[in-house]
Formats: sequence, C-alpha cells, structure tokens
Amino acid sequence: MGRDVLLILCFLSFSSIFSFDSHSYDDIQVISSVVTEEATEYETDESLDGLQIELQEESVMIEENATLLPEEVEVNLKYDKYFINYDYVVVINDVNIREAPSLSGKVIRTATSFEKINLYETVKGEYIEKYKSDVWYHVYWWNGEDKQFGFILAPLVEMRRFQFDKMYSEIEKVTSEFKKGKLTFINNYKNGAGYAPLYKGTEKDKYGTRRSQSAPGYFDLSDKENFAYIEDGTLVRIIDSTDEYYKVYVLHRGLQCWVPKKYMKSKNLSEVKKIVIIDRNNQNEGVFEYINGKWVLVSYTLATTGERAQHKIETALGYFYAIEKKAKFLYLDDETKEIAGYAPYAIRFSGGTYIHGIPVNYTIKEEKKIDPGHIEYTATIGTTPRSHRCVRNYTSHAKFLYDWVEIGKTVIIVIE
Repeated sequence: MGRDVLLILCFLSFSSIFSFDSHSYDDIQVISSVVTEEATEYETDESLDGLQIELQEESVMIEENATLLPEEVEVNLKYDKYFINYDYVVVINDVNIREAPSLSGKVIRTATSFEKINLYETVKGEYIEKYKSDVWYHVYWWNGEDKQFGFILAPLVEMRRFQFDKMYSEIEKVTSEFKKGKLTFINNYKNGAGYAPLYKGTEKDKYGTRRSQSAPGYFDLSDKENFAYIEDGTLVRIIDSTDEYYKVYVLHRGLQCWVPKKYMKSKNLSEVKKIVIIDRNNQNEGVFEYINGKWVLVSYTLATTGERAQHKIETALGYFYAIEKKAKFLYLDDETKEIAGYAPYAIRFSGGTYIHGIPVNYTIKEEKKIDPGHIEYTATIGTTPRSHRCVRNYTSHAKFLYDWVEIGKTVIIVIE
C-alpha cells in the first residue's frame, strides 16, 4: 500500500495511476533515496568482474523516500512532455542495470550515456571494494505500458532531484521582498549604459562577478574603491536615492549598495505572478504560477546551463527580471564571430543570457545560410553544463515558456 500511496503523490497530475510491482529482496536494505558522496570515476560495471565483493547480509527493510512538493504548492501541469520522476539518476557513461543489487545479478539491459532513469529508492547491496561502496540505486523505467525495475551501482551514475523545497523558499523570499517595495532591475545590456569601472584593476569583483554588462554597487559613496558588480537583469529594491544614485537592496546577495542611476531601469515588476527556477546543480527547472491565491507547479523539466570553459560562461546565480522575448536569438561562431545559427523561443533575463530551445546551426548552400528548421530534442539536455551561458530547454518547452511568460510579471531565479 505504501508504494501505491507514494506513486499517487508522484503522479498527482496525470490521469492514469499505475501501481508498483511488489518485490522481495532478501539481501538488501533501503537506506534512503539520497546518497551524499558523488562518483569521481565513471565506467561500466562490466569492468568490475573479478574484484573483491563482500555480500552484506541485511534483513529486508523497505522504506519509501521520495521528493514531494511542499504542501503550499499545488500541481496543475500545463506542459508534461518528457515526464520524469522527481528523483532520478543520470547515466554519464554506459552502465549495466541488474535484476539484483550485486554483480551476480543478471544484467537486464545496458543504460546508455546521458540517459535519465527514474529513482525509486536507494538500497544497501553487495560491497564493491574498488568503489568502497555498497550503495545501489533501485530504478525503474517504462517499456511500453510495462514498468521494469533494476539496480545500478551508485558510484557509476549521478543522482539528481527537483529541489522543490528550496525552490519554494526562493518563491517566498522574492514575494516577501516585493511586498516591501517595488522591484526593478539593473540595466546595462551590451554595456549600453557604459562599462563599469575596473574592480581593483581587474575584470571581476571579489564575488567572481564579471565587469561586462554589470553596474557598480558602491557600499559607501565616500569610498569608490570598494564596490561589487551587479549583473544586468538583477532584481533590486530601491530603498533610498540622491541626485545621481539609488540605494538598493540586492536580493541575491542580501547587499545594500549605491548604484549610479544610469544603470537602473525605471520599469518595475507590476506583480510577481510567474516564476521560473533553474537549478544549476541538478540541471533541471521548475515553473510556477500564482493562481487563485496559491502557487502552482505548471511545469518541471530538464535543462542545460552554461559551462565554465573557453568561449563559455557559467550561468549566473541570482534573481532576475524576465526582460524580453525573441522568437529567434542569433548566436555567433566561437572562432569566426560570424552568425552561425539561432536559438528558438528565447527569453532574455541577464546580459546575453536566455532561456531558449535547442540551438539550430544554419547550413550553407550556394553561399547562402539555410535554416534547417527547429530541433526538438537532444539527449544532452539535463546532463552536464555545456551551453555558452544560456539555459537550454527542449524546444517544445521553450515554446511553452515563450507563450506563457508575461514581461513585467515574471521572475527568473537561478539556484545551486
């Protein structure tokens, strides 16, 4: 009965309710659906043959433990393509799924790179000396209408989840700040208001925030050497002003500082009605709307954020204003700096940072750029950071957001 209750909660918004198959395993013990240690090496468990294995003789103790939405949040999904459980694992390299939590268990199938598999529970199985671990993930997937179960050695994959509790706390914070006073945002897209001064001769401040497309936030107007960069699009609340400066509260860092008025947008949030929360750590996002006095989860999906690499920038953490929408966001080739393609259904929220669909590279025919059309899906969505700075979504989800977002009423939040 416990399994059915859990499944009903997880599948709350779906018209069809399925029941978990009953299982009995004499050599495993459920410990939780959370594993604290991360894998540092990835390889298929086929390479583990011949390693020393120590069987854990534990009594059966089944305990369901799954991520659930806070009680304050309702579910009414307006987008439900690519359904995935609130708890899941991401396969980095091909790995075997076995019928029992041991290397002697029959291999049911091999999960391929970038696959995401629903996590049911975490169990204690056979101890693998090489990995110093006896932790296995009990996972499930659908084969047509049939649900299939299996086990994966935990260090061979990455456990992910939707951090709904944390997301809701961020919603509470931004709505609380809105009640204290109107929220506006920093405006220095493409350095249109001018480059901020160098921070002690460098292009980054002590927080690691970049100078480009930022505004200086001075902690004391008598000391212009001591300031922080505040990125374009960042939500702030004005608490005081002089002829040349606004004193603002920066929601993300909890800082109070003085910003030259030329870097401030006069446009305020008229209300906080819609919020998109991007989770950099888990590579997923939740979409919430305030309906009839309650926050409602209207979508949750996988996402890919910016990578810290050459020609790429990590997607910044913080609270941002949904600034504008573009049906096509053009991007440049890293080397030639010429237009290489576009990202569909783009929503800009900071500098050149957008939420958008799968990028489309133009093809060249007779020296002309040809649009091959939208790309809906890529297996790398929701795996590891790899974009230039933006947040990639499945194109159909980007289209949903593009139609759903209301400029002036929507907040974008990036968490870890």
